[in-house]
Order: sequence, then structure tokens, then C-alpha cells
Amino acid sequence: MSSEADAVRQRGNRPVKPEENEYQLRRRRIAEVFQKAYGPEFEALNKLPPEELERRLEEIRRQEEEGGPPGSPYNLHTLFWILATVGLCYFTDFLPTVQQSHDINRAWLYVGFGFIGTNVMIGFYLIVICSWIKKIDDWEQHAPTAVPLATAFFMMGALCMNVALWPVYGILTPAFLFTIFMGFIVSVSMLPSFSLS
Repeated sequence: MSSEADAVRQRGNRPVKPEENEYQLRRRRIAEVFQKAYGPEFEALNKLPPEELERRLEEIRRQEEEGGPPGSPYNLHTLFWILATVGLCYFTDFLPTVQQSHDINRAWLYVGFGFIGTNVMIGFYLIVICSWIKKIDDWEQHAPTAVPLATAFFMMGALCMNVALWPVYGILTPAFLFTIFMGFIVSVSMLPSFSLS
């Protein structure tokens, strides 16, 4: 009888405390896996519910199988947008056309550049100044109007750019500008993220 009790308490060569129920046993085993893999900083994981620990363990296993963290910027989606942007600029002579074409409405173009430039400056302030230098993570509390203003400036800039380039590209103007925008965004997402100490 005592050998059966010892066998029940010895699951997987791990001693089981007599007062531990199945819930506590699962939780302790998952926490041990995390501690072995990631060290003592994961001591707090022992306090999480087993379902959360199992979910995190599955996520780590999936990342190891896929060879990278989920959401990595180096994927086919990113490559597609970069190639589409390069192809668009090359095959349509987009940049020389914007520089030299007399059909483009220059006033709308410059106003659009102003709005987009303001949007980029707000992004620079939030990402570089606030996040990297000042170590401020809560942008909405620090500068509550920054993100809405950046959104408004981007929308107005996109509208102005469409009006300016419509005489040259017609109905394809929104598609061209969207492709260039996506190429810019995925290129920026590939830049290494770092924090200034």
C-alpha cells in the first residue's frame, strides 16, 4: 500500500508534497520548466495560474519551431511590400515624375509634404525623444494629443498628395501612394529597435 502511495507521489521522478493537489502540481511543474529555461527571474511565474503558464510554454515552443519570435519584421509580407515599392518607383519613374512633371499641382504637393513632415516629426518625438531618451512608455499620458494630431496630419497629407498627383496618375494615385506608404512602414519596422542608456 505504501509503495502505491509512493508511486503516486513520485510522478516523473519529481517528489510530490502530500498536501499538493493536481492543480498545484501542474503549476509547479510548468514553473520548473520556465526556471530551467530562463533562470531565476521567472520565479514570479510560479504564482500564475497553470493555464497561463501552459499558454506561455506553448508560445515558446512555437517560437523555437518557427525559428523566430512571432511578428518578426523579416517575412514574406515585408519583402512583398518592399519589392512592390521598388518596382513601382522603378517602372513608373515615380520620383523623377514627382520632381519634373508640370502636370502635378505643386501647391497641393507642398502642403501634403508639410502635413506628412509634421506627422514624421511627431513620430520622431514620441519614439526617439520620449521612448528612447526620456524612457516614457505611456505616450497618451505624457502627450495626450500627439497621436490624434499625427493621425489627422497624416490623413490631410494623404488627401493633399492624392489631389496633387491625380492629374498624372489618375485613378491609380491612391494605390500608388498606399504602396509607397506600406513600403516605408515595413522598411522602418525592419530597423533595429534599441534603447539609449
